[in-house]
Amino acid sequence: MIEARDLIVRLGGRPVVDGVSFELAAGAGLGIVGESGSGKSSLLRALAGLETCAAGTLLLDGAPLDGMTPRQRGRLMQMVFQDPYGSLHPRQTVERALAEPIAIHRLGDPAARITAALGEVGLEPRQRYRYPHQLSGGQRQRVAIARALILAPRLLLLDEPTSALDVLAQAEILDLLARLRRERGLSWVLVSHDFAVVARLVERVAVMAAGKFVEMTDMAALRAGRAEHPVTRALLAASRGFKRAG
Repeated sequence: MIEARDLIVRLGGRPVVDGVSFELAAGAGLGIVGESGSGKSSLLRALAGLETCAAGTLLLDGAPLDGMTPRQRGRLMQMVFQDPYGSLHPRQTVERALAEPIAIHRLGDPAARITAALGEVGLEPRQRYRYPHQLSGGQRQRVAIARALILAPRLLLLDEPTSALDVLAQAEILDLLARLRRERGLSWVLVSHDFAVVARLVERVAVMAAGKFVEMTDMAALRAGRAEHPVTRALLAASRGFKRAG
C-alpha cells in the first residue's frame, strides 16, 4: 500500500527524518513510536505530502507520491490529526466540514453521504448542524474521522489521534478505529508515544529516535518484554497501561 525508501526530510537545514525505509501491505497497520522530537510526526506529514522530502522515494499503491495530484492522493489516503479542535474549522458546522470533500471530489448527493458518515462513527444526524465548540473532544475527533473516511480512502495516517482526549474518550475512539479497520479493510500508519495505544491498533512497530528507525519489531515481542534498543526499552518502561492494552 505504501513504500518508503531512504526518506530524508529537512527542517531549517537539519534532517528530522534521516534515511527512513519501510513497507506497509494493504490491510496492515504500522505504529511509529518515539519521544517528542524524534521525527515521527514529520515523517507522517511527509507521507501525507504536507512536508517535502529532500531525498528518497515514496510510493503510494505502487505509484510515486510526488507524481500524484492532491485529488488523487486524497482518494487513496487521508490523515487524522492530533487535535480535533484545531483540525476542524471553528466557523464551519459539521455538515459543512463533511460536505467540502464531497464537493471537491464531485461525489454527488452530500446529504445521504453525510448521514451515513455520521452514523458510521456513532454520531446522531442532528449533530450535523453543530459547530466544533458545541461538541465534546471525543465527538470532534469522530467528526474528523468521518471527514477522513468520507472519500473511502484505503490508507489512514493517524497522528496521535487520542492524545488530546480524556481516558474514556480515548478508549471509545480506539474501539471505533479498530472496528472501522475491520469493516473497511483499512491500512494505516499510527504515530504515538504510547505503546498502550499502539498495541490496540497495529501489528508492527517502528521505534524512532533522532530521525531514524532504531528498531522494527512486533507487538508480540513487546508484550513479552523483548526489546533490543535502549530507546525501545525506555519507552516500554514508561508506557503505563501497556500490559492492560495487551
